Amino acid sequence: MCKYNIILYLVLPFFLLLSSFSLRCNAVQSDIDCLKSIKDSLEDPLNFLNSTWKFDNQTEGFICKFAGIECWHDDESRVLSISLPDMGLKGEFPRGIKNCTSITSLNLSSNEIYGTIPSDISKLIEFTIMIDLSSNQFSGAIPTNIANCSFLNSLKLDNNNLEGPIPPEIALLGRLKNFNVANNMLTGPVPLFINSSFPPESYANNSGLCGPPLPLCVTERVVSRHTLFACGFVTGWSLFTVLGIYLFFFGLPGVKKMLLFINKRTKVMVIDGNEWPQREEVNNDPKILKMEKIVTRMSFMELSKATLNFSKANEIGNGMLGKVYKALVPNGWTVAIKRFHVSEDLEEEFVSEITTLGSLRHPNLVPLIGFCYERDERILVYKYMPNGNLHEWLHSTDDKARLLDFPLRVKIVLGVAKALTWLHDGGNFHVVHSNISTQCILLDENFDPKISNFWEATLAKTNDIDSNLSLFPIVECLDFTTYKKDVYRFGVLLLELLTRKESYILSCSSLNLSSSSFASPLDVDKLLLGQGYDNMVMQLLELASNCMKFIPDQRPTMQQVYQIASAIARVHDQTGGSEIQLHLD
Repeated sequence: MCKYNIILYLVLPFFLLLSSFSLRCNAVQSDIDCLKSIKDSLEDPLNFLNSTWKFDNQTEGFICKFAGIECWHDDESRVLSISLPDMGLKGEFPRGIKNCTSITSLNLSSNEIYGTIPSDISKLIEFTIMIDLSSNQFSGAIPTNIANCSFLNSLKLDNNNLEGPIPPEIALLGRLKNFNVANNMLTGPVPLFINSSFPPESYANNSGLCGPPLPLCVTERVVSRHTLFACGFVTGWSLFTVLGIYLFFFGLPGVKKMLLFINKRTKVMVIDGNEWPQREEVNNDPKILKMEKIVTRMSFMELSKATLNFSKANEIGNGMLGKVYKALVPNGWTVAIKRFHVSEDLEEEFVSEITTLGSLRHPNLVPLIGFCYERDERILVYKYMPNGNLHEWLHSTDDKARLLDFPLRVKIVLGVAKALTWLHDGGNFHVVHSNISTQCILLDENFDPKISNFWEATLAKTNDIDSNLSLFPIVECLDFTTYKKDVYRFGVLLLELLTRKESYILSCSSLNLSSSSFASPLDVDKLLLGQGYDNMVMQLLELASNCMKFIPDQRPTMQQVYQIASAIARVHDQTGGSEIQLHLD
């Protein structure tokens, strides 16, 4: 018996070692199969995956050198994280990801992935801590099964086409600290999370959502109304008693005067010298009903109250279309409210902004939150951008411009180029902005650029555009030169960023930036020189020059511009010996 025990003790370690080696080999192969499947299932028009994901290497850990892949250890092919944002990838959610059994983080944001989120997603990525599927084209419902990903700390599904309710089971995710479903088509009550609460911005631009921190749902309003009814009944009974006594003693004429007085006191308010009813009747104008399908309608009284009756103290801008005010609306959002000048000539611009910008969702477009259409008032409500517009930063003072260092300026260039590329060929639509300039590039708290001012935009008609939403003439198609107008104006914007010369000077100048010297009437901004980026500055100057060529045929497309700018941002600076570090997502 002792003899057999000794043999067992000697053999067992070797058996365990062999088993461990076998499992590890299987795990390695499954992760390789996982990445092969992802590469095969997604279109890669920008050639990001095809250029780096090479599977002919059999050395341990070779997949850990793939773009967007992070492993647990560099010498062990077990995928920890997949991060492929903003790579132009197309296709449905890659189900082959289930073979990456050790993955804890997945980021597929800002691509063109469509279809539904898998109903069994927790079986595919069960142990993930972070899921980011934002800024894609996902449709359908948020699957209830996602609540089984019990380790989730962050879930981002914003800027898609998701519809239906937010599954209440998600509220049971006790580790969740970051949650965003803004800019979808979701409906129903907001879940009451057990360990966290999220701001209104996490649910923005889902007109069907309700409940804290958003406005109350219908059922909650009914409860409030019951309470109000009880109070109102007591008050009303007392009032009618007084009226009855008054009628008995003074007769009908006195009652009429009293009712007129009450009506005037309770239903009329004076604003800007005009009487406004406190509760505007619902307008059934077909034009308004169509606009309400795109953007939430807001009342004039609500916006007037938020801006302290459009006071000068709240004014933050004054442009060709109207004045802009900063305000805090009841749901807690800080917004920018553009009150159009009273003019029939601006009706088309007002409708154009709603029809185009209101229908678009992209990280580099300013979100249009609501509109007001009452009497002569035409008002648009946007998300507030705390850093103002790019023109102010470039041309106000040297101190402000100095804060816009070269990496930050390149970040802005890439964001604008990415948005224009998406607008020109978004798949189901084609939009030409027509008025790109530093004045219409707004900057959020992270200096991410947001394109605004779509009142001159042109929207091309496709089979996927709902004709019922057409509030003004939409062209059947856009010709080649129309797109190239945006390319030209982008070139002017790029030059303005590099030289800090006003756009009207740049547009009227003929440049020859092909030489390696600065022998040009438009010298590069002195704040950029000698910082280790001179070679990259010259490459961007050449790109701007190509965008501004006189013959539209000779200008690149915006997709080519974005690819070139991205490559310049990644390339090693031969003269300065340093590499610019930018997050291109």
